[in-house]
Amino acid sequence: MHTATRVRVSACPAVFRCAPAAGEVLAWLIDLARPPVPRDDLFARLTPEEQERALRYKMAKPREEFVIGRGLVRGLLGELLGCDPRAVPFAYLPSGKPFVDAPGAPHFNLTHTDGVAVLAVANRRVGVDVERVRTVLNAAGLVKRYFSPAECAAFAALDEAVRPAAFFRGWTCKEAVVKAAGATVSCLAEFDVCLDPARDPRVLGVRAEELTGDGWALAHWARQNVAIAVALEGDGPLAVEEG
Repeated sequence: MHTATRVRVSACPAVFRCAPAAGEVLAWLIDLARPPVPRDDLFARLTPEEQERALRYKMAKPREEFVIGRGLVRGLLGELLGCDPRAVPFAYLPSGKPFVDAPGAPHFNLTHTDGVAVLAVANRRVGVDVERVRTVLNAAGLVKRYFSPAECAAFAALDEAVRPAAFFRGWTCKEAVVKAAGATVSCLAEFDVCLDPARDPRVLGVRAEELTGDGWALAHWARQNVAIAVALEGDGPLAVEEG
């Protein structure tokens, strides 16, 4: 029996001070309206190319989300690697997912939705997704369009009262797996996750070559009005610990 990997969840600090242990994922929640580091300081952590990219945003909201997210990521990785945040060597997968191009560097993923972001770091490939829980009028249509046939059947078989929760669980879990693998949303229907909120989240089957390997462990939880999922490379269970 596999020992559960801890998913340690807390508010994002101004200084991180720690790296993930072998048996854990660190996940930090970021209030984008009140980041733990002043925006000007976060902007100063960016490379000249990233600063130019930020300034090209026409609207303030996506510009600030980029500056806050990338600035915090560079701060975290700079501390873990012992270098200036601007010197963290980013590279990009074909999907556009950034990673640290350095031996032994940790894996990370950052995601955001309206007003909140989540940053996850681990020693294996990791992905995270967050969504505001809200009324989705065409949830069944979205499931039919983006989920697998098996998931569509499972969604239809659920009691109508639990389908809203099942939709957000399925959506966030699938996005987290795709992000962990460095794949694209084109493979959303090429694997199956458990949608039933009464059961533990897990991957039930994989057909896309990009997602094959050592398996994907899943964790899912709700905090206030957001749903969050973490996917970690490997097949052991995940245990969420909120601080």
